[in-house]
This record gives sequence, C-alpha cells and structure tokens, in this order.
Amino acid sequence: MNSGIRITAALGSMKPDAWLDALRTMFARAGLDTEVALFDGHAHQARYAIVWLPPPELFSTEKKLRAVFNVGAGVEGLLANPALPPALPVLRLVDAGMAAKMAEYVCFFLARITRGLDRFGGPNAARDWDVDRPRGTPPTVGVMGLGAIGAQIAHAATVFGYPVIGWSRTPKAIEGVRCYAGQEGLDEFLSQSNIVVDVLPLTDATQDFLNTQRLAQLPRGAHVINVGRGGTIVEADLLAALDSGQLASATLDVFRTEPLPAEHPFWHHPRITVTPHLSGPTPREPAALQIADAIKQLEAGAEPSSLAGYVDRSRGY
Repeated sequence: MNSGIRITAALGSMKPDAWLDALRTMFARAGLDTEVALFDGHAHQARYAIVWLPPPELFSTEKKLRAVFNVGAGVEGLLANPALPPALPVLRLVDAGMAAKMAEYVCFFLARITRGLDRFGGPNAARDWDVDRPRGTPPTVGVMGLGAIGAQIAHAATVFGYPVIGWSRTPKAIEGVRCYAGQEGLDEFLSQSNIVVDVLPLTDATQDFLNTQRLAQLPRGAHVINVGRGGTIVEADLLAALDSGQLASATLDVFRTEPLPAEHPFWHHPRITVTPHLSGPTPREPAALQIADAIKQLEAGAEPSSLAGYVDRSRGY
C-alpha cells in the first residue's frame, strides 16, 4: 500500500471499473499521488469519497473523509442519504461536459417542435411535398434554471434564432437572453414561454414547481421540455394540461421514479415523448479532471466552500 492520498469510490451501476480507470488516469495527469479503490464495505481510511447514490455504510465505515464528490450535477439523492455526516463538505460536478450534450438534446427537440419534423421519416410519415413550412418569428423559449447547464442551453437556443428568456432564483445575466429572477419575475416569465425548458435542481423550493397553477400561466398550446429533475413537475397536473390542450406536448428525460415503470401513463400518452435520462451523460475523463483539480486545491489548503460545485445544503445545490 503506497503513501498516496486514499480515495474511495462508490459508484453503483455507473460502470465503476471504467470510472476507476478515468480517475486514476486524470489524477496522475494532474500530478496527484493517489490510491483509489472501490468501496467494499471495509474501511480504506480514505480522505475523499467519489460517489453516485452510495450505500449508507460508506459514511459509517469511512470516518476520516474530508469531502465527498458527487459524480453528477444533481445531489438530492446524496443529500437524502441518512448516514451523510451533516458537516461533511459535498461537491458536485459543474458542467464537466454535460452542458453541451444537454444543449444539443434541447435544441434537437426545439427543432422537432417548431419545424414539425416528427411528421417525416417513419412508415406513417407525410408523403406530401407541399406541407406547411414554418415561417415568421419562432416561439419564445423560456429556460428555468440558469446555472452552468441552463445558461448554455439558453445561449445555444439563441444561436438558432429563438427568442430566449430565462428565470432563476437569483438574478443572472446572459448575453442575448432576457433574464427574470425570484417570485416577482416568475409570472411574466411563464406568460411569455411558448416552450419552457425545465433545468431546475430538485430542492424543497422546486419540488412540484410546475403544477396546475403555473402550467395555466403558460400561453395556451405551450410545450414543456424537462431535463432537470422529475420531481419538479406534478405528473397528474401535466397529464391534465396535455389532455385539456393547455399544453401541446411534453418531452421528458427525467422522472420521479427511474427507470420509468412500464405501466406509467407517460409511455402511452400521444403528446409525450419519453427518453431514458440520456440528455446529459457524464463524460468520465472531464469529470475526473474536475475532481482532480478540486482535490489539488483542497490539499493546498483551500476551503471547500470556495470551490466550484460546493453544495450549500440549505439551498439543496
């Protein structure tokens, strides 16, 4: 056993061997002397933990942890772990390559919605050359949640000529995007969003955020794209809004229960497109490099709260 920084990894079903290879490679590239091992139920005397939905016994076994790194942007699962020590710093990934892929996903569905592309390409596709072609000003895209990922989605939509507005808990400034903030800006934001893109984290404040009342504030015939968290939308209210015509469609990549149960009505609704949580895959090497950089800063004496990705537990992100 060497004298390097001991790190334990509990990564569930996220191809742990591939993650170990990426972590070891990026740590060496960053000049870190580390010993990285998968958590096996025994104490490794680890200084740091790298996790995705870890078992509670990780925290009762590894008692010398200085910080825990979540290999994803969403931390609600980790924060709900009953064994997570209340004073243990938690750091999440900030983009690490996910934002570009999520922007690509959203822009694909924006085009599919606004240009009617779902009419073509299948066995039942239209065979009329003289179909209607979209003209005039494209609909306004409203992005809810303007962190690193939401900001890139908003910017990408402007590149394709969409009028884009954004809403966040606190004021943000993004070139080409009219930004609203707080409760006082929410009503105006919703009233203008023909296509609302949900990139909200799941917190106490965002749980059930898009409910009947807020969906009714969208222009009639609006569309919803959710790449944030399933718990931010009330499922029954979404279905009712689709059935009434208040919403024209919903594209959903995230769900309250994952995998989405086979009997769930989302699978069968004619106005819902379901994708299996694939909008923002976590690229292993960029993520490992981001973790390596954070560990270097911590080892140099930086306070965890000064690092990008530090999770303020009172906010939930």
